Amino acid sequence: MVVRNSDRSLRALEDYLMAIYRLEEIFGEARTTVLTNELGVKPATISKTVSKLAEKNLIVWEPYRGVKLSEKGRAIAERIVRRHRIAEYFLVNVLNMDAVKAHRYAHMMEHLPEEFFDKLYDFLGRPLTCPHGNPIPGATPPSDIIGAKPLLKFSTGSIIRVVRIFCTVGGEVIADIYKLGIEINKKIKILYSDEKGMVLEINDGEKVLIDYRYALAIYGIPLM
Repeated sequence: MVVRNSDRSLRALEDYLMAIYRLEEIFGEARTTVLTNELGVKPATISKTVSKLAEKNLIVWEPYRGVKLSEKGRAIAERIVRRHRIAEYFLVNVLNMDAVKAHRYAHMMEHLPEEFFDKLYDFLGRPLTCPHGNPIPGATPPSDIIGAKPLLKFSTGSIIRVVRIFCTVGGEVIADIYKLGIEINKKIKILYSDEKGMVLEINDGEKVLIDYRYALAIYGIPLM
């Protein structure tokens, strides 16, 4: 199959919108410097593409600060995110694929036609979240997801259950978090925080240190 330049251009723009969507989920906005690292491209390329997205009214851009999706841009991004999270659910829960690999493969699948995902979603029983606990756009999120908050919002001594782990485009965030032994439904206790990050207790005694930026990506609900 020959991929036309117009198709490549559209996919590139969709990748930008999805990256901005994910960064907004975690940080509230997408700073261009972070977007550069997220997509692995040069700052000049980011500026050029961001300008193009702004011209199409897909984002609101404040130079030297960051970007946010416009209503039009968010609608497109949510369609892509929906496809991605449906694909992840299928890969993990039907094909028993590793969750990090599934995230990367789902990124390759998310440009398939909408009809495919509509049928796949019905086949899967219309799940509410992806394997990482992130809501599938269009579905009503579970109550514990709605009430969840990031680790940084919990006080020292809090015991929580992890219900959601935010993802980045490449999957590095979830890969690093899972390597620490933190995953969905894991019970963790916040021991203390210092200049290096947050120290958590998992698995009834095991201590791990997580960077503050990862603490923003892990959401939980209090157990006591």
